[in-house]
Amino acid sequence: MEQTDGGDKRVVGLYGEMRLAMELHQRGWQVYRAYIDETIDFTIMKSYCDVCKDFRNALRRVQTYKGRKRTTVTNLCERCESDSLRLIVRFVQVKTSEGIRKPSKPEERTYSFHPKLRYHLADGRVFYVWIQVWDPDNVSYFIFKTEDVAKFDSLELDSYQITDNQKTNLRIDREGKVLNQGRLFPTAEVFEEFHNDFDILDELMPSDGA
Repeated sequence: MEQTDGGDKRVVGLYGEMRLAMELHQRGWQVYRAYIDETIDFTIMKSYCDVCKDFRNALRRVQTYKGRKRTTVTNLCERCESDSLRLIVRFVQVKTSEGIRKPSKPEERTYSFHPKLRYHLADGRVFYVWIQVWDPDNVSYFIFKTEDVAKFDSLELDSYQITDNQKTNLRIDREGKVLNQGRLFPTAEVFEEFHNDFDILDELMPSDGA
């Protein structure tokens, strides 16, 4: 995908959100989007069993009624069949960048990473997902906790830019590897821990009642 104008950028943002929604759904999350998007892009939920100490779906019972099989979704855990399921909730803000390609460097593109949550909420369940789109077959997701985003919101970084929408420029290849090297940190290594790290969403926290 090439760099696009302002109108198409909104389409790119929607494309990234839809790709992310499908990735989350495949990992068992129910994905909800607000009618009026002013703060959080997605609210996602997954059921957790306090007995199994793991994420579990609700038990589905197949029963025969009037000669026909009926499937009923219960409130019980599908594994231990106890009434111990509760919903774990996450709030997700999403940004997507399709990058700029230079003919002299076809193996990399420059992406604008906006290291700032639109709203700093005092809730550990808020996550920031920055999506790097190379082409439809190569999409990377960088998943940050709220406190991790602040690591990259620094004037001391070589790649940081002072604009009306502060950002840092990242050079990234097709596989999602960051190629920058900064003064404060080896950017490539720091970003690697967030690359496609969907497991971080499954980590329980005090706000979950853990």
